[in-house]
Amino acid sequence: MIRGFYSARLGINAQQEHLNVIANNMANLSTVGFKGSRVSFADLMYQNINRNTAENPAIVGHGVKINKTDLTMEQGALEATGYHLDYAITEEGQFFAVRDAAGDIYYTRAGNFILSRGDDDEYYLAAANGDRILSPDLEDIPIAVDEEGAFEVDWDAIGVFAFNNPYGLLSVGNNRFMATDVSGEAFVVEEPKIMAGYLEGSAVEIAQEMVKMIEASKAFSFNSRMVQVADEVEQTINNLR
Repeated sequence: MIRGFYSARLGINAQQEHLNVIANNMANLSTVGFKGSRVSFADLMYQNINRNTAENPAIVGHGVKINKTDLTMEQGALEATGYHLDYAITEEGQFFAVRDAAGDIYYTRAGNFILSRGDDDEYYLAAANGDRILSPDLEDIPIAVDEEGAFEVDWDAIGVFAFNNPYGLLSVGNNRFMATDVSGEAFVVEEPKIMAGYLEGSAVEIAQEMVKMIEASKAFSFNSRMVQVADEVEQTINNLR
């Protein structure tokens, strides 16, 4: 019963992590350009509890674990906003580049841009939190604003980048990704497909996430019940001594 207890506990841990991934996906249903995650499971080692020469060996598993968590890169639905600082990339696996105040470069699909005034009193194209949007040369994008507050943005000045393996990107939170050895270095998309006045919605499908949540919740409950049963059986055996 000790083996059953630990196998069930591992199942609880795996399903808890699964539920966390699902919850994060569902929490970002309205996040511009959000890409969800999905988990895959792997069986742990199996053990033959009979002799190796047994004709019908009794094989016992040792539970399950999260094998990996993958990004999903499906295109989100495009929403017309008519706002001239909204941009949507219409090809999968491509990203805008942003530089934060520390100088680190990240990649995002969120195209809800703003104008940010720099220390030099010039205006620059920026992400919603003020981080600078970068050009194909990874430079800031200055925007000329006249005395009446009018300005124009040349979307050709906005850098769009791709990776040999976008699924290898590291999610760092805040709807952003970082390049890794698995993803490869970013390279410039020479003829990007960008739609001005549009935003890409979240790629999360609520119906699919609800089904996953129900399955994971039931699996979590089943493993919790197995822990309880294993404990009850262990107590019964101890009381017989």
